[in-house]
Amino acid sequence: MVSEKKAASWKMVAIAIGLIGLMLASCNEDKVGADTTVEDQESVEFDNADDFYLEDADDFSSELLEKETSSGGKVSEEPDERLACAEVTRTGTEESGTIVIDFGEGCTGPKGNVRKGKIVIEYSGRRNDSGSFWSLEFVDYFVNDISIQGLRKVNNISEPGSSVLKFKVDMENGLITWPDGSKARRSVHRIREHHRNDNNLLDRLIVYGTAEGNHRNGRGFFIEILEPLVYLRECKQQGIIIPVEGVKLIKHGQRQITVNYGDGTCDNIVVITNKNGKSWRHEVGN
Repeated sequence: MVSEKKAASWKMVAIAIGLIGLMLASCNEDKVGADTTVEDQESVEFDNADDFYLEDADDFSSELLEKETSSGGKVSEEPDERLACAEVTRTGTEESGTIVIDFGEGCTGPKGNVRKGKIVIEYSGRRNDSGSFWSLEFVDYFVNDISIQGLRKVNNISEPGSSVLKFKVDMENGLITWPDGSKARRSVHRIREHHRNDNNLLDRLIVYGTAEGNHRNGRGFFIEILEPLVYLRECKQQGIIIPVEGVKLIKHGQRQITVNYGDGTCDNIVVITNKNGKSWRHEVGN
């Protein structure tokens, strides 16, 4: 009888130890899952921030260049409010020359972003003509006290006579420096397609290509756009500046994720999927 009681007691102890082990394993799995999810979401946020600081300048500079190099051609009559308090000077002709955008000691845009310093554009050929070329150089340029450095080169590779303008964008070792001293480097090789509506306003921007470098936390990354990213004018007017369609692959360290931007709905929601097949929704900017 005593032996039976001892056996039962040892059995209960074994079960208890087993349960504790399972609980600890479960806790560890939850902890690992949470950590890696945060790391992946951080990569999405860093990519979005890096992209904004570099693509923002390319966006308004390209539109300005169109106006400055088009004589008698049909161009957008919609002013860019980001340049409302900047001083713009051009030397040369519509065929070639230099444009300087000077934001001075501080110029606040419509979204509250404060730009200062200069962007220097060197161009050859009219912006909308196939074969034209221009470069953007940042000179003591800051957005919200974040320093932007580097040289972007853009080639118009559109088919002659096509209604869709296609630009090849290259940038090597673009540098973004935050006030705390952290730095991000980014090299970009992309194609940007401009699709306009009947009023000649940019209606859809389609982007594809690759990017690589290091985020501000020092983590290296490689990005490939698997399905073209689509930016819509109507969404931008609602304050949505990220793509609303398309799929992007992000590799960082030993990790790999895809980011799905949706079906064209104007929101900041993306679906992140890791290489193990786990997916979750994430609101960019939160």
